[in-house]
Amino acid sequence: MQTATPPPPSLKHMALYGSLVNRFVAFLVDTTLLVFWYTIILYATAKTSSNLYTWKDLWQEDNFNLLNMLLMGKALFFNLYFPVLHWLYYTLLEASPKQATIGKFTLGLKVTDIQGNRIGFGRANLRYFSRLASFLPLGLGFLLLLNSRRRQMLHDYIAGTVVITRQVFLPKN
Repeated sequence: MQTATPPPPSLKHMALYGSLVNRFVAFLVDTTLLVFWYTIILYATAKTSSNLYTWKDLWQEDNFNLLNMLLMGKALFFNLYFPVLHWLYYTLLEASPKQATIGKFTLGLKVTDIQGNRIGFGRANLRYFSRLASFLPLGLGFLLLLNSRRRQMLHDYIAGTVVITRQVFLPKN
């Protein structure tokens, strides 16, 4: 007499996908780390200290005006370092063996394809750059998570990925 073994669990039947709150907190952790490292790079590569603005310069010396805020924004976001650091951080870490950024990993989340497999560098790139599609229509692509069966955002649909919690990690055969 042969006993039938149950089939291995499939990700599409499991309910433990990353929630909006968990993913948002992971985003905040990742953003904090990125700003920290970016600030170190920015200060290390500045040619003169006059190119760097501090909050003290803006608040205490009555220099808080739109022009100075635009200059600070330009120094922070309109140079090559920040976009490259941001892209490498998300793409390399989500395609790594841990399958998660530091923020996702600390909250017990991991990025996989629909079948639960590790994503490669190409799919991680597609996921990263398709975040723009999630952001463009007033950020509504991020809110798709609230109504989707697998809690996917628009960029997850485009890349064919899901964010799962640690409890869902399938054992390796």
